Amino acid sequence: MKEPSRPITQDAEPLWEHQARIHPAELLVGHFVARMDRDWSESPFLMQGVMIETPENKAWFERHCAWVVVDLNRSLRKVLAPRRPPSISPGKPLTASLNVSAAASDAKHPINRLRHTRVTQPAMKAALRGYVGLDQQARRLIHTITRGGPLDVTAAKSAVSALATTLDKNLSALVWLTRIKQQDNYTAQHCINVAILSMGLARALEWDDKDVEHAGLAGLLHDLGKMRVDHDILNKPGRLTPEEFDHLKRHSQLGYDLLRTDKDVPADVAVAVLDHHERPDGRGYPNGKKAGEYSAMAALVAVVDAYDAITSHRVYDAARSHHEALSILWQQRETQFEGTVVEAFIQFMGWVTPGTLVRMTDDSIAVVLQARMGQRLLPVVQILLPNDTGYLLGPRIDLAKLTPEEDQVPLRISKVLPDGAEGVDLQSLSLSML
Repeated sequence: MKEPSRPITQDAEPLWEHQARIHPAELLVGHFVARMDRDWSESPFLMQGVMIETPENKAWFERHCAWVVVDLNRSLRKVLAPRRPPSISPGKPLTASLNVSAAASDAKHPINRLRHTRVTQPAMKAALRGYVGLDQQARRLIHTITRGGPLDVTAAKSAVSALATTLDKNLSALVWLTRIKQQDNYTAQHCINVAILSMGLARALEWDDKDVEHAGLAGLLHDLGKMRVDHDILNKPGRLTPEEFDHLKRHSQLGYDLLRTDKDVPADVAVAVLDHHERPDGRGYPNGKKAGEYSAMAALVAVVDAYDAITSHRVYDAARSHHEALSILWQQRETQFEGTVVEAFIQFMGWVTPGTLVRMTDDSIAVVLQARMGQRLLPVVQILLPNDTGYLLGPRIDLAKLTPEEDQVPLRISKVLPDGAEGVDLQSLSLSML
């Protein structure tokens, strides 16, 4: 993304971190309106930008505007209206719109949970136990389906349930682990990563415990149908022919057919697997459903599935960075992906996530430990020290508290790197923390 210091937004002009796009009904006396959805010449205000000084000022915006942008730096009132965003029901079509601007300003909202926990040794130890449990189940299911054996998801459900119980406490460490990308274990790791991030996003959307677990199970099982398609097509490094792509698209239906025969698979999980490639514009598969015709759980898995795939090295495409992946998701909102879920996912993940590799302004490589509220450009990082076998974990630096010597350029992040860049083995680094 060309402007990493600005979050992505629906306006043609991006928002600064201290700005928020809101509905005019959320305006408060003391807010400074910097932009609106019409030209200032159509308003009664003489200047471009106006302070809300009276209820009458606010009423004009409510009557004439669909949205406004509030600049909190220029406002007398420095906070947004305290309004909780509506929940997105996991088993029903997406009819509610998540107000991400309001959620973003609420430090206690679950959508900002990643900014409140740091990767620590105890958290990494617990997260690795859950991760290994999911890995064992993903490999077992893949092996069973590949050999044509009977499907049994009982153990997989238990592994997902166990991980869900520790999700809040170990979220940063679990997200760190989703950045481990190994080409020789892509399918299993992809399913694990989608399971973890789906549970994290479901929790951020305030789904109840059962639905969080179901989202994780749908993420773990979403691609198992690929074990029943032609592996020469699945692993083809070049562009697929239309016939080959049609064959590959069968995987969501094949996965659903496998799951619906297992009485232990919840119906909403099986249907989410079936629908995770449906699109708001109706150009998805297998049934060409449009927005409002599939569940929020399917929409959630679709966004997380795409994000992890884009940030992974695949036979036909190199891994992209966290920033590139978020940009692609944003560009495809309301066509390929539900815009509401894309906005929520971007806010949940943030500018960088735990485990993100970054290049510093002194050309060193570091890994992010924590990105905090209000200081997204200045996370806590750990410098990586190169040695004969790869990299070692070096000093931890809180960029927000770093005070450079006089005449020194402050140490900052210069670039967000793809997972596995520069030969960094994040799995080895994870184990070295224990």
